Amino acid sequence: MRSIILVIAVAAVSLAGCYKEREDVPVKVEGDTTTVELTYKLKARQALDDIYKNYGISGSNYVKESFPAQPGDPKYAYLWPYSAMFTGATLLKQLGYTDATAQGYYTSTLAGMAGYLDASRTPAAYQSVPVSEGLADRFYDDNAITGIDMLEAFKVTGDAQLLGNAKLCYTFCASGESPEAGGGLYWNEGVMGNPDDPNYIKATNVTALSATLALQLYQQEKNDTYLESGKRWYNWVKQYMLDPVDKAFWNSIWIKDGSINYAKWTYNSGAMIQNAALLYKITGEEAYLADAKAWAQASYNVFTREVPQGRFFVPHDPWFTAVLLRGYLELYELDENATYINTLVHNVDYAWQHARLPETFQFYEDWSGSDLGRYYSLLTHIGMVEIYARISIWKNEQ
Repeated sequence: MRSIILVIAVAAVSLAGCYKEREDVPVKVEGDTTTVELTYKLKARQALDDIYKNYGISGSNYVKESFPAQPGDPKYAYLWPYSAMFTGATLLKQLGYTDATAQGYYTSTLAGMAGYLDASRTPAAYQSVPVSEGLADRFYDDNAITGIDMLEAFKVTGDAQLLGNAKLCYTFCASGESPEAGGGLYWNEGVMGNPDDPNYIKATNVTALSATLALQLYQQEKNDTYLESGKRWYNWVKQYMLDPVDKAFWNSIWIKDGSINYAKWTYNSGAMIQNAALLYKITGEEAYLADAKAWAQASYNVFTREVPQGRFFVPHDPWFTAVLLRGYLELYELDENATYINTLVHNVDYAWQHARLPETFQFYEDWSGSDLGRYYSLLTHIGMVEIYARISIWKNEQ
């Protein structure tokens, strides 16, 4: 992923202290009262409304990367958070919102996604910024994420073009696989064959999310190529990136010397929990279910901590934790253990009341309300739309 996951801007740190005093002051939005609890469906809708108010670009399908703008921001948001915008709009559509009731969000983001598609290079793929801004890097993780988003939208709408887009993303991701470092996928097509590049890596997120895309495509198409890829990529992550002590996953391996980046992120565990659950659904092999259960418990141990407000997930990257929720939900369909999901639900309930800024309603990166973190990042907020929407679907809200 881009350096966004590693850098917390000085501006955010300086602002954080200004708002710590309002931890226990509920933030009110239109329709919110002390006696009527908003549904998660409405929270997802209102959160997306607020994103467009803050990040929208008049006369454009695109949105800003940050609000307020940060040094080095592109003209339009990068593909990664924009694809997450498409996820949010798709989930609202699944919840019953139409373009008329959700201000055209789905149609707008679908059109916007087309602007990132670069067909001038082979294989075709989505690049990091709209093609109107010139040719740019194409990342395998971005395309795995986009493929998953496209496939989810296909399941909601039945639009065959979306299935085609998901397959296009799979083809690009598969082109990033090589035998170096035992297998797995590169992070970026631009580093292939350049061992001195610091990003000459095989990354857990790329390989695990590409496996998710492959396995979901197999469920849809029953094409053995997808299943074989999904298993192979799953096995590589499990063999090379799994910490044998705490059962969470390391970030990446530098191909040149085999050194490991030991950072751990919620979405790597989330993708692998989901993959294990998918493989159990597909094959019926108990070993996969055992993996899913073990990694779910491990993720809960590693990525939650006790604070005065209760048990909370790590105070960074809400979109990453949205992917962890995907894994929990996939596993829940098999074991009906709601422990992990319920903790996350409590967290975002608390965040709605205690971890948003007045006026803009931007979420703190820390759901416990203790630190703003990268409150300005689009990715911080669009992850919340997905989380509220998936909770609504899980709870069968009407």
